[in-house]
Amino acid sequence: MALADNPEPVALLLPASPDSVAVARHAASEYAEKVGADADAVAVAVSETVTNAIVHGYREKDDGEVEVRVEPNTTHLNVIVADDGCGMGPNPQSPGLGFGLSMVSSLADEVGIESAADQGTRLRMRFALS
Repeated sequence: MALADNPEPVALLLPASPDSVAVARHAASEYAEKVGADADAVAVAVSETVTNAIVHGYREKDDGEVEVRVEPNTTHLNVIVADDGCGMGPNPQSPGLGFGLSMVSSLADEVGIESAADQGTRLRMRFALS
């Protein structure tokens, strides 16, 4: 599929609630399938990163939002998951095992993270287009 034939990029602003994980996963994996990226890898990575934003980013707030952007360039699908939560840091109350970002790194071709205390986290992932 030529870049000009790609559907409109995905731009979601979702409440930081568990229901948003499925919405983000479905939208991102559907888009990935349309443009020739590994839809399963994108689905797992988006599920993990949106869940992390909700569970870890907003552990000190009652509410918040998670932004999910999915758009291709000529060789990759770019996925961004961002929140305006507390930023990355140890969470002794975490229900997870701590393997999430390692798993995301193994699924994506490239991962970048920007985070600052009380300013949120922005995670960028790139997935190859076939």
